[in-house]
Amino acid sequence: MTRSRNSHELIWGALIGALFLWGAASWYWDLKPSVSWVIPQWPMFFALCVASPILEEYVFRGFMYEVIDRRWPKVWPADASISINLAMAITTVLFVMAHMIAREPMVGALVLIPSIYLGLLRHRYGSIGVCMLIHALWNIGWFSLFPPS
Repeated sequence: MTRSRNSHELIWGALIGALFLWGAASWYWDLKPSVSWVIPQWPMFFALCVASPILEEYVFRGFMYEVIDRRWPKVWPADASISINLAMAITTVLFVMAHMIAREPMVGALVLIPSIYLGLLRHRYGSIGVCMLIHALWNIGWFSLFPPS
């Protein structure tokens, strides 16, 4: 699929939406964003904000998405500017389940909307590079509010 104005709007939406979410979380829980943990815990930063987004996007929206989309390429609605396909739905469910198993179920469930959004980006761009970058930026923002212990 070719890039379009709509594709760039999806990317800007991902970034602006994340800023809004971080701001709301910061205000609601009275949190001060901080990356002071990055230097003393640089291996953790690398794992959470570089390696994990690359690996997770490669597995879920790369490998799994491709396998499913080749087998069942249906898109709903077919003529819409933003549509959902079976590969996006299945990989989103698996992505959320993996996060619910690896973390507390409620924390894992928080990745539902971001996963759908990354699926839309994957479908629109036809590659995972932009998904990896957005995922990494989202993790940096998240862990600046909720540093790992």
